[in-house]
Amino acid sequence: MTQEEDRLNRRRHERIARVKRILRWMPRRSNVHRYPVLKWFAKATFKRSYLWSFRVRAAVPALYAGSILALLPIYGIQLPAAVGLAFLVRANLPILFSLQFITNPLTVLPAYFTSYQVGKVVLALFGVSGPNVNMAEMKAFLDTIRTHDLGVNLKYLATLWSITCLGSLILGVFLATVGAAIYKVAAYEVGVSVKRLKDLQQRRQEAMAQDSATPAAHQTDLKKAPHE
Repeated sequence: MTQEEDRLNRRRHERIARVKRILRWMPRRSNVHRYPVLKWFAKATFKRSYLWSFRVRAAVPALYAGSILALLPIYGIQLPAAVGLAFLVRANLPILFSLQFITNPLTVLPAYFTSYQVGKVVLALFGVSGPNVNMAEMKAFLDTIRTHDLGVNLKYLATLWSITCLGSLILGVFLATVGAAIYKVAAYEVGVSVKRLKDLQQRRQEAMAQDSATPAAHQTDLKKAPHE
């Protein structure tokens, strides 16, 4: 084995180990029945290989759909929505599902507040102003979503929700674009590395086969020589 082969092999094993560490925290086909919500769709997910594919064509849609969905102000129904989206856009289910934990009880309030501010800034560029909202008002808004108690000021809540959705869409697309670019570069580097390793292995095997064939041909020539 050449030094380059050894280096590429070590990099390959390091990548595999890194992916395995990441997959421990993500749903997989073998343990999908253990996850809430996912276990309801376990049989359906087994039949669709694209849900478990980490190729670019399945991972990139999962990054976009998952990032946008995670930031939308629909906390509480994101997980079943993520499963439905994975089927709809034929995306990687572990990536799309795992991204929903971006918004959790600790991060949901800052995430929605940031989304609202982004949406408000974008609307201001077009001359549309939105109400000023602080963290306390955003918490009340979140509590309204959780309890489904719209109260009397439905128009105000609808305005908050719409602006937050706009900001969530923009932030989600931005995060997904960055993530997709990184994923594509990593996938390209892996593809080049794997192809290079296979080429080196094939050349070495061909050289070994040629070396083993040379003595046999030489011996045949020696046997023929006395009769000539």
